Amino acid sequence: MGKFLSAEEMDERRDPEGALGDRLRQLRREQGLTLRELGERIGRSESYLSRVEHNRIDLTLSTLKEIADQLGRPIVHLLDNGLLSTDGLIKRGTHLRLVVSSVLEYEILCSSNREISLFRMIIKKGGNSGDKPYLHQGIESGIMLKGRVRVVVGDREYILEEGDSLTYHSEQPHWFENVGEGDATAIWAVTPATF
Repeated sequence: MGKFLSAEEMDERRDPEGALGDRLRQLRREQGLTLRELGERIGRSESYLSRVEHNRIDLTLSTLKEIADQLGRPIVHLLDNGLLSTDGLIKRGTHLRLVVSSVLEYEILCSSNREISLFRMIIKKGGNSGDKPYLHQGIESGIMLKGRVRVVVGDREYILEEGDSLTYHSEQPHWFENVGEGDATAIWAVTPATF
C-alpha cells in the first residue's frame, strides 16, 4: 500500500525546483561518498558536482545517468524515498516531476518498483539527452504525443512524430533530440526499471 503524503510533500511533488540537486547530495552522503570520490567515478570535477548539487548547472541526461548508477538508483526513482507497492494509485496533479535541466523534464507515472518505469517526457525545443549516448539494461518503448524527436539507437536513426512509437533494447547506446518547431512530449516505458 502506498504512503499518504503531507500537503508539503504534495507541493514538492508538483513543484520540485531544486529537488534534484538536494536529493543527489542526500543520496551521495547516504552512500558515504565525497564529491571527489563520486567525481573520480564518473570523470567529473568536485566543483562540477557541487554546482549540480546546488542546482547551478544544467545537467545532461547522460551525466545524470552516470551519477544515478553510482548512487544505485534508476533516474526515475531518484526522488523517491524507497520502493512502494506496485498497487499504488497516483492521482492527477500529484505525479513526481524530475527536472533534469532547463530543456528536459520527466513526470513519473508509476509507483516505484523494480519491474517497470513509466514516465512522460517533455523535451523543450532544441533540447537533447546530452553530449553523448547512454545505455542501460532492458527494453524501452514509447509513443510521441506531440512534436518531432530524432532518436539514435546504435547505428540506426529514427524521426518520431505525433502517434509514432518505437521499441528497442536499451543496452544499445541511445540518444535523442527535439528537432521540431516546439516542445515535444512522449510517454515512455522501460523494463526492468533501470532508467
